[in-house]
Amino acid sequence: MSWRAWLTDARDGRVIAPVDVPYFQWQMGIRDSSFTTASREPGDRSASGLTLPWSALPASTPDQRSLLLDPTRRALCLAWADSMAGDDFGDPAVWGVIGERQDTQQDTSFPLSSPLELLSQRLVVREGAFRDGRSPDVIGVDGLSYRGIMCEAGLYATGRKQGGTLPIDWPYRGEKGTRRKTSWKAWNIQNNGCKKLLCDIADLQDGPDFTFIPYLAGDGTHVRIRFEAGSDGDRRLFASTPPVCLAYHPGASLLDDLQVAHAAPVQRVYATGAGSDESVLTALAQDLSAITGGQDPQILREAAWSDTDTDNPAVLKSHAQAQLQAGRSKLIQITARVHFGDLAAGNVALSPSSLRPGMPAVLSIQGYPSLPDGDYRTAVMLLSGDQTDTARVTFDVMEDPYQ
Repeated sequence: MSWRAWLTDARDGRVIAPVDVPYFQWQMGIRDSSFTTASREPGDRSASGLTLPWSALPASTPDQRSLLLDPTRRALCLAWADSMAGDDFGDPAVWGVIGERQDTQQDTSFPLSSPLELLSQRLVVREGAFRDGRSPDVIGVDGLSYRGIMCEAGLYATGRKQGGTLPIDWPYRGEKGTRRKTSWKAWNIQNNGCKKLLCDIADLQDGPDFTFIPYLAGDGTHVRIRFEAGSDGDRRLFASTPPVCLAYHPGASLLDDLQVAHAAPVQRVYATGAGSDESVLTALAQDLSAITGGQDPQILREAAWSDTDTDNPAVLKSHAQAQLQAGRSKLIQITARVHFGDLAAGNVALSPSSLRPGMPAVLSIQGYPSLPDGDYRTAVMLLSGDQTDTARVTFDVMEDPYQ
């Protein structure tokens, strides 16, 4: 079992060549992912300090090396392989376009621009509709699900633009829904960033989680990216996937180095939207039951939230309620270390695929000083690691059992 790295074409995902990246760091979250080449440990002078020596590239001239790692044309896919066979592509885990390189005489280093980061540099506007003079065009979207609207935004930012192709699948195009009416105005282009529009929908009170998942296409020669999002009925990702069951107890267990972070509740959220001075749009969301009732009430905590692009009172109220809902109870968040290849319940091998962010999980915890023994239902929120088979898992927040 090992990590594999493959160079691909940035526009169509065509696999170009394998590349040996001996030192790197990676992270996968619900919406985004990251990858960077990393230095060796301080004091290790056997390498120049960066992780991709020029000798690791299947190239012998400056032109060939520059073309293979061209930030305007090339991407890299990090895959986890279950076998040591050299032709085993592995299961894609992280994909991104090569970022700005730093070259030295011996080697080069670079980050990756994730699919969501690429979409931060794409604007949702009809091709040819923005021009000199005036641009009155409006893209109207009605009668679709939330994720259907997100796919429309993604298509206008990618495949519907000249030269805008990326290897991203938008599978919910045209999915019907109700109460879903929106419009993107060409003259409001500064607020039409695709990343922003996707995140704005996801941040609504009933907005769906979303993610970008790389996969090897059926022909075995292309890496594509699948946009996945929760439905209007269930905003969660992988809602129909059985949870992975992970056990913890002092000593040897699937979860090592388990840590619990605590967060205090917020009872009131003040939200502000578009406008200036006294005309600023405002909304209030609150739940004061925990500070006004009982014999041992909590202390009041308040928070402010702002989105100057929101000019709809109902939308601003929904954002405020979402912020309140996320923090109205005392919360805990569990992190732990896992080892890829270990077997969970049902002989499920732990890997970047079986622990994708958004997947449901059940943590069976025994003997932890601040948590009662029992099963804790949650979901994977974040994975991070390096070139080894060890990863750090951050799980979704849960209500503190001690309210």
